[in-house]
Amino acid sequence: MIKLRTEGLRKSFGDLEVLKGLDLEVAEGEVVVIIGPSGSGKSTFLRCMNLLEEVNGGRVIIDDHDLTDPSQNINKIRENIGMVFQQFNLFPHLSVRENIMMAPKQLRNVSDKEAEELTMRLLKSVGMEDKIDAYPNSLSRGQKQRIAIARALAMDPDIMLFDEPTSALDPEMVGEVLEVMQNLAEEGMTMVVVTHEMGFAREMADRIIFMDEGHIVERGTPEQIFDHPKNERTKDFLEKVL
Repeated sequence: MIKLRTEGLRKSFGDLEVLKGLDLEVAEGEVVVIIGPSGSGKSTFLRCMNLLEEVNGGRVIIDDHDLTDPSQNINKIRENIGMVFQQFNLFPHLSVRENIMMAPKQLRNVSDKEAEELTMRLLKSVGMEDKIDAYPNSLSRGQKQRIAIARALAMDPDIMLFDEPTSALDPEMVGEVLEVMQNLAEEGMTMVVVTHEMGFAREMADRIIFMDEGHIVERGTPEQIFDHPKNERTKDFLEKVL
């Protein structure tokens, strides 16, 4: 079953066309990793998948719902799409408990008891249950990102989007976040990940998408992309990052 599909997706900022007609299908339970040089449009593409960026052309379809159709309730559809950003975006004035409980209580009318149980279960899943009453400013960057993942999971999403989730982390913290993402992938979560972590891409992706200058230049399995790339631009990029 196709969970997410983009058709001819275009996005411009003023006169600069950042996405130039992108087609992508993501199947249920699939992990798709998007790689490419800085400025290639990777993060913009990801943000367009849940219309955090307004598109200028094409369609985004989630579970057969066209997000670009004005008649659709975009916020309702977005409840099924979790997103994790580079900079965590936790509310600094709220505790970890309050950060995670907020969305289920406000958007799904979950009771306090249910929200509390959900929060503890999610914190255990990311190894952060001992930080339930801590505030974001007291946490390391790696801990903040694990909390951000738990918060995104609190809405029980069908799809998780990760926008370079380890780019703001010190090297020793990267592994703990990637481990949480690996566990999600192994549990069958549908995931689209923009990352510079080539080891994660090789090990966990079902498919790799290589982007450059607003185009999808090449796509394939990790073995195809890393060991037998066909496009010269892909080869050049991988020679510099591997």
